[in-house]
Amino acid sequence: MAGKRVLVVGGETAVGRAVAVGLAEAGADVAIASLTQETKAEFSINSALNEVWALGRQGVALVIDASDEDEARQAVHQSDRELGRLDTAVVVTSAGVALDALRDALGARRLVEVAEDGSAEEAVAAVVGVG
Repeated sequence: MAGKRVLVVGGETAVGRAVAVGLAEAGADVAIASLTQETKAEFSINSALNEVWALGRQGVALVIDASDEDEARQAVHQSDRELGRLDTAVVVTSAGVALDALRDALGARRLVEVAEDGSAEEAVAAVVGVG
């Protein structure tokens, strides 16, 4: 994953955090976006970002409402600007996530969905497999 850039939406969830850190361990730079704009979510994604940085990877935390189509698109565009063009995105699926907007903003780039109670290891393996 060295040289790859990945957006993880839902980084405040246990699986989202594990995916973000797992991808950083594999060598990727990681943008971590929240599902909500709640203070707790902001704290969590910034904490996960600290782990990414501790691994020597680049990263950015994006506090968004992932159910808002414009904010979802903006997360992709901001990640592209700050890290370089994303290679893929991982989304912790939750009620109301603007998946179509994310797909639209990503274009031909891959979007991997993982359930909130899903396996971080499987999600990381899916992303590494497309590396």
